[in-house]
Amino acid sequence: MELVDRIETTRFLGGEFVLWLWLSRDVTDGLIQLPNHGSAEVFLESALTLIDPLADKERVNIRGVDPCSTLEADQALRRGKLPRKVGLRVVFEQNEWICTLDASTFALSGVKLPALLSEGEEEHFHERMRLFEQVHDLVQRLYRHFLGVRLSPVWDAELLPAMRRWLGGEDMEREAYDAIHQPVSQRKVRRKK
Repeated sequence: MELVDRIETTRFLGGEFVLWLWLSRDVTDGLIQLPNHGSAEVFLESALTLIDPLADKERVNIRGVDPCSTLEADQALRRGKLPRKVGLRVVFEQNEWICTLDASTFALSGVKLPALLSEGEEEHFHERMRLFEQVHDLVQRLYRHFLGVRLSPVWDAELLPAMRRWLGGEDMEREAYDAIHQPVSQRKVRRKK
């Protein structure tokens, strides 16, 4: 399979990733444990675009402080739309980045960096590049964590049914979320009888 074909056939994963961040935000108040890297706080705010995966022109754009908590977002999800773009605020190790994530390309735009601490023009440049690299790495770590769950048996057995219930308006318990997101070596999938 050509690289372009592989990209196109897996593009839906970006929307699922943002939906997983959304669920995580609701269950853990945005605190996501990154395996072997500590925890990051992830907030979805300021802007949200949801699209119909089968009809790209069918979209809902929501702006505001907490667009994921709006009735419009809830109704769009129930009609099968997936997140395409979202305002993202990530806090990690006392640094905070604000940006927009395009779920279909994983491009970050409008990145607002943490305050620069270095002196001098050249040091500023190097610090800015390090901070850009750090936020890119954080998003990649979050995505790897999501893929670890998405590609495991726990996705179909536990998380997908829980996400469907959550989309239907049920809350997910923190203990159930934590059990699903344990490292693969510690995970036990409960089979339905």
